[in-house]
Amino acid sequence: MKLLYKPVLLAFTLTTIMVAGCGEHSKSDSVAQKDEQTTSPPIATDVGKANGAATASIDDSMITTKVKAAIVAEPALSTMDIKVNTNDGVVTLSGTIDAPDKAYRAKQLAQTVDGVKTVNNELIVKSPS
Repeated sequence: MKLLYKPVLLAFTLTTIMVAGCGEHSKSDSVAQKDEQTTSPPIATDVGKANGAATASIDDSMITTKVKAAIVAEPALSTMDIKVNTNDGVVTLSGTIDAPDKAYRAKQLAQTVDGVKTVNNELIVKSPS
């Protein structure tokens, strides 16, 4: 009986140590998860800010593209030298044009594009020579 007692005692001791070790491991994992959750929001916020800036840039380039397309699609304006620049939804039209009504029409078209907040019409009217 003594021969059987030592291996059983040894197995019981090892099992107890292993179970206790597993419990500690789980506890440290939950603490690590809690630490990650605590530090994650500032990182996510920084990424969100960078992502927001990239989105604004993409939106501005999309607005510029749509305004240019609207101007080119207009027969009276398609041959004009009209430059379009967009910054934070504010569209600036520049270049030369041959009649005031065409400058007005270019501004009207730009204002119809989704995402445009305001239009700065800096078109210069020059009579054709």
